[in-house]
Amino acid sequence: MPEQDAPETEAGYAHWDQKPALGRLGMILAVVIPVLIAAAGFGVVTLISEGTDTAATAIKVPTNSWKPGQSGGSETIQGTLAVNAQRCVYLKNPSGELWPVWPGGFRARLDANGKVSLYDGKDHLVARDGESVQATGIFTTPANFAGEPCLPANEQVAVVQSEVTRIG
Repeated sequence: MPEQDAPETEAGYAHWDQKPALGRLGMILAVVIPVLIAAAGFGVVTLISEGTDTAATAIKVPTNSWKPGQSGGSETIQGTLAVNAQRCVYLKNPSGELWPVWPGGFRARLDANGKVSLYDGKDHLVARDGESVQATGIFTTPANFAGEPCLPANEQVAVVQSEVTRIG
């Protein structure tokens, strides 16, 4: 009996001795070809979307360390969202230009028509060019925010320390 068991056991391991289905070249091609197809696809999408109205330019806005849930100032900060020739986002109000220092994570995008859109730290649209916004915070000297872009040299800046809401 033991003689008959031996051939069955050897036959069960015979598939281990076979050549692999994919050799080294096959494995390399299995990785390289999908990567090249994806790169070509992204290249086509980039060429198609170049110069369209959907392309937007990111604009860095001055930010402070305030985050939702923290306490903040109580002075009203209000105006209409606008952008100047230097791509600086500001608020227009009856008393002139107001230079906000937005909460952390805020950023802006400039579309092909030169219109600005403001986004919060969670990438939610806050307001578009020409829309009025309101918040609370404090007014202080721009020296407190050295290194931040688009702040005036001598005028006070409005440090936004609340959620920014559209009005009107």
